Amino acid sequence: MRRRLWLLSLVLILGGVGAGLYLHRTAAAMSSPGPPSPEKGAPANPVVVIERLPVKTVQAQVRDLAVTLPVFGAITSLNKVEVASEINGILKAVPVEPGDLVRKGQVVAVLDTELLQTELKAKTAAKAQSEAQLQLAAWQYQAQRKVHKVGGISLNDLEEAEAKYQEKKAEAARFAAEMAQTQTQIKKATITSPIVGIVGLKNYRAGERIPSQSEKGVVTLMQIDEVYAEAEVNERDLARLRPGLKAVAFPDAYPQSQWQGKIDRLEPVLKEESRSVIAKIRLSNPQLLLKPGMFSRIEIILDEIPQVTAIPAAALRQTPDKSWQVFVISDEVAFLRQVSVGFMTGPWAEIKDGLKPGDVVVVEGGERLRDLARVISTPVSQPGP
Repeated sequence: MRRRLWLLSLVLILGGVGAGLYLHRTAAAMSSPGPPSPEKGAPANPVVVIERLPVKTVQAQVRDLAVTLPVFGAITSLNKVEVASEINGILKAVPVEPGDLVRKGQVVAVLDTELLQTELKAKTAAKAQSEAQLQLAAWQYQAQRKVHKVGGISLNDLEEAEAKYQEKKAEAARFAAEMAQTQTQIKKATITSPIVGIVGLKNYRAGERIPSQSEKGVVTLMQIDEVYAEAEVNERDLARLRPGLKAVAFPDAYPQSQWQGKIDRLEPVLKEESRSVIAKIRLSNPQLLLKPGMFSRIEIILDEIPQVTAIPAAALRQTPDKSWQVFVISDEVAFLRQVSVGFMTGPWAEIKDGLKPGDVVVVEGGERLRDLARVISTPVSQPGP
């Protein structure tokens, strides 16, 4: 009997403990904050933000494309001119130095003219005296003619008066010519540049005697209002070259500029060490920006393809199967499109099929794009030729 009472008491105690634990957990659950209930009028699903990728774009355009041969070369002067003296004399001054830029007509050397100035004064005086004597002889001759008409003198006397007049006339002309010659020599003592160029050499110094018409000039000038871009062309490309082909030079000193020119001539002999020929491309240089010795990239235009649809080659994406794709932008959405590529030259590619002029294609930022991606597009300028 006691054993049953003890078991009954144990069961009641355990039941009470269990009930207490249940009530405690229920109260804790009711007091803890649960997930927030949606507010009235709020969407049941969260908002999805779609990323818009920045890209740079250009338009497909109709343009002429050129088949080019890229080469490298250096700028050289068009001509070297020896500026010689036309008269003998002592060099008084050379107001230029090697490397100086000189304009046409600028003074490059001056000869001493002291002796010539003294000689000019003497000849000027002699000329004035001879002209006075000529006037007297002319007056006497005219007087003798009048006297001869009335029989006052013989024909022989008249002829003598005429001979004296002609003698004084010739003498005055000789002194005038000598005076003009001396004036010309004084003028030639100031030596000027016949071209626009750069002083290469000073061949004489002040105080030295200058021979006239010497092969070596007082200074040596290099003409630069026009210049050559001398390009080395491999012999395997020689058959495609000829004088008159257009070319474009891109000097390293002016990376954003270009100079248009033509092949003026091809050197007749190949360089033995490189098996190449020198092509001399003549360039106009009116602003004198190009200087001898400058390095330049050169593109010789072998052929021209007129009026094709073209895009920058940077817009093209090649697939593993060697086909070509581009991203076309419409309403700020990128569409991946297959294209057929024709001729490629420099920064441009001919598009035979898949695009039309005016289509907007991605040239930068396309590596992150997928078909139908949203974008923020920014037009950029077209690449060069």
